[in-house]
Amino acid sequence: MKKRKEKAILAHLLFSLLVVIGVSVMYNNTHYGEGIGWIANESYEDTPEFAGQLKSDIDDIFNYVKYKEVFETNGKLDYSKFIIRVADGPGTTKDFTLDEMIRHAKSQGYYLNEQFKVSGGHPNKTGEDLNYQVVYRAYEPDFKAAEPGDSFQSIDQLSYEVLSHLGNYYRFYYRFIQNPGNLKFEIQYQNTDKDYKLYTNFPGKTIDEFKSLGKYLYVTGEALYVDSNLTFVPKNVSPELEKINPYNNGNYHMSVAVDTSYPYKDAYYQAAESFEQMRLFFIVGMICLALGILGCAATFYMLVLLTGAPEEQSPSPFLKRMDQLPAEICLVLYLAASGIALLVSQLIFFKIIHLFLSTEDWYYGELVLKVLILYVTGVSAVLNLLKQYKSGVLWKNSLLNKGLRTLLLYFKHHRFTTRIMITYSLFLIFNVVMILAFSFLLFTYNDLESRIIMGAVAVLLFLLDLWVFHQMYKNAWQTDQINQALLNISNGNTTYKIDTKLFYGKERELAENINHISTGLETALQEKVRSERLKADLITNVSHDIKTPLTSIINYVDLIKREKIQDPRIQGYLEVLEQKSQRLKTLTEDLVEASKASSGNLKLEMTSIDFVELIYQTNGEFEEKFALRHLELVSTLPDDAMLIEADGRYLWRVLENLYNNAFKYAMEHSRVYVDITKEEKNILFTIKNISENPLNIRADELTERFVRGDVARTTEGSGLGISIAKSLTELQGGQFQLYIDGDLFKATVAFPLKK
Repeated sequence: MKKRKEKAILAHLLFSLLVVIGVSVMYNNTHYGEGIGWIANESYEDTPEFAGQLKSDIDDIFNYVKYKEVFETNGKLDYSKFIIRVADGPGTTKDFTLDEMIRHAKSQGYYLNEQFKVSGGHPNKTGEDLNYQVVYRAYEPDFKAAEPGDSFQSIDQLSYEVLSHLGNYYRFYYRFIQNPGNLKFEIQYQNTDKDYKLYTNFPGKTIDEFKSLGKYLYVTGEALYVDSNLTFVPKNVSPELEKINPYNNGNYHMSVAVDTSYPYKDAYYQAAESFEQMRLFFIVGMICLALGILGCAATFYMLVLLTGAPEEQSPSPFLKRMDQLPAEICLVLYLAASGIALLVSQLIFFKIIHLFLSTEDWYYGELVLKVLILYVTGVSAVLNLLKQYKSGVLWKNSLLNKGLRTLLLYFKHHRFTTRIMITYSLFLIFNVVMILAFSFLLFTYNDLESRIIMGAVAVLLFLLDLWVFHQMYKNAWQTDQINQALLNISNGNTTYKIDTKLFYGKERELAENINHISTGLETALQEKVRSERLKADLITNVSHDIKTPLTSIINYVDLIKREKIQDPRIQGYLEVLEQKSQRLKTLTEDLVEASKASSGNLKLEMTSIDFVELIYQTNGEFEEKFALRHLELVSTLPDDAMLIEADGRYLWRVLENLYNNAFKYAMEHSRVYVDITKEEKNILFTIKNISENPLNIRADELTERFVRGDVARTTEGSGLGISIAKSLTELQGGQFQLYIDGDLFKATVAFPLKK
């Protein structure tokens, strides 16, 4: 019996190893995660991978057609071909040839590596030296700048860009023109018999010869369908053919075919070979997995039969010392053994696995070892419990059995109830007993004594129900008090406290905990206020400290500019330095003002102000500035004066921020609407414009600090303007609101009309 069990264990381990091998082969297959449906494909040509490779190559064919027109003349690479045109000054342009751009790229250390990618050099990507406005790119003839700055680039960047596109041209030419491959193509646009464009690596072949290669695709300008035997036909072929059509007629065709005999060892050949190998490996893995699972199930069944069976010359199952321990302790010991084994594996065996496996396979190797450890300990635990079950001591020796017996003994001699159990159980039992007694007396006896007893039963039932009602009412009252406390705390009254003297039991404990929460919230709120005050002071102090060195920088820049330096590069550097220092100065002032405005730490000088006159002055200030971006200012203002109480300096700052916001973000060649209306007792100022960029933000978020509507950060705003305007308006007793509807931006400022 012992030898049979040892053989069963050995066989189970071998079949478990077969499962691991099968899973490993399937897991490490390149098609892992695709299920088993891909195996049913007859060949590599029927797979999505083939379709993806062909689609990518067709896209490269279209790019090659474009690049051929850009870089070639009469079928040969033309280094003297015009490639870039830039604005060299007002009304003047300068052309660069392909040879000039390549030589400039080489002078910067750029070159094409073996994969035809640009390597070496350090392209200027900072955008701080954009000396030329690009008028035309041969490889991007339809380029349109989204922003004015997008069309400015340095010669370094342009040469890097040209070399990148030339590398794309070389890569396709090397793969499909210079070296033979399994992909054949032909594109022809024809205007007349002598006027046509032909692009091919398989010249002089008919469509039937293309079809004979294997998988093919044939498109003509006259047909509305694609002639193909592909499983997945690319959808962009016809649109791309029309897009690059030079003659604007339907006399064109495109033939693409893949020689499925794969005579050349290109990407298609390698993918087909890999597909067949991976399919074979996956099938082998599936067979190993299936055999391993069946073998494990069979050997495990044998272990179940052999475990706990009586040994020879032994009337009862042989139980080792551990087999006599309680089942719960056995499980704990097995769990502890699993934990120790996992810890040892992590400290020692994982590092051994790392020596033999590549980095990407470490996780799988560690996972296999973990699963094996848990499986071995789990099977051992199950067999141990099975042995105890067959010997009849599983339940007898278990701690659960002993605990239940102790608990039953405790219930037998002691009353163990909670308050809810006592209240509800007594109520239910007493009501049932009283109702049964009343019914029994009612339908059984008619004498006076019975009637008196019936009355007593009814009174007892009423008193019990009244007592239960009183208890429920007390609980409900306590719940209302707790709810009232929570309501006050949720409304911000963190000083609210519950008088716990009238509470008892669990409700008293809950009320005390709520009081603790209230105290904690009050402490946290005070700490938050203190933190906000410290933050505002910090911003003010740091901004003030920055002003001194910043002022020195600005002054020294001004002194250097007065030296009349002739070097144009240094002059450019000084202009950049002056712009950035002025921007930093503005940002510092905005920070101080935003901090003071949000904390209310501003001294206001309230005077009577003619709001209409102030808007007229503001319009005059910004008309020329708006004209720079071709913005038309349309105002609708009343003829009569409208007086309000406000601080003139800070009200001007509010209007300045709103007008500057419109200048920065309004769509060019659009209108900015400004109007003043009277609504009841308020004067309402409104400014509206259409945003140039999508307003992908809520109106309430725009009034927060450092938030801007243009998430691309294409302007140099600080994100504080709207926040400052809102804070200053509210400090002066006004109301500030934003509205966003699609791309419409609308801001309103309201002040009470002075009587």
